[in-house]
Amino acid sequence: MFALDHYAAGVTDQLPYIDPFDDGRAPARTVTDMDEASSLIDAAFRFERAVTRIGNARLRPWNMTLSSYSALRILANRPNLTLAQLARRCYARPQTMTRIVTQLENRGFVARSAHPESERALSLAVTDAGRAALEEMGTEVLKISETLNSVLGREDIVAADRQLRKAAVVVEGELRDMERAEK
Repeated sequence: MFALDHYAAGVTDQLPYIDPFDDGRAPARTVTDMDEASSLIDAAFRFERAVTRIGNARLRPWNMTLSSYSALRILANRPNLTLAQLARRCYARPQTMTRIVTQLENRGFVARSAHPESERALSLAVTDAGRAALEEMGTEVLKISETLNSVLGREDIVAADRQLRKAAVVVEGELRDMERAEK
């Protein structure tokens, strides 16, 4: 019971509950016992899921996912990445990135070759077909940014981006500390 009381003490104001599955037709709950940080985590998770779903829907005509598109876009801007480097930049597990890169390679969008700085690593590069596909898909994906810009505006987006990245660095540091303590 102490943990629940301690948690409830961290709530400074009653925040409106926003149900991630609410389509506007169900009666809404009016308050929750979430503190502001928990509400932010909920909102960030909901936003990430919404962007993934709309991105996947917009990329469906090309039989691509937002994850595959993102990997291709990163490779177009950072040639000669290894699979491990690409996985880190895409916030994906190496196994997931292997599957994505294999699919992109099978479609002729990515090529693997010897890495210029390592005998053991393979270098990934976007092909001409991959660049053409990126250009074609980019118009659809850009619509997500246009929607966000129309709702928030540049200053709000820049401020939110800065704050979320700052928070991510802190949480990632805490995770590294936890992993070190477990060893």
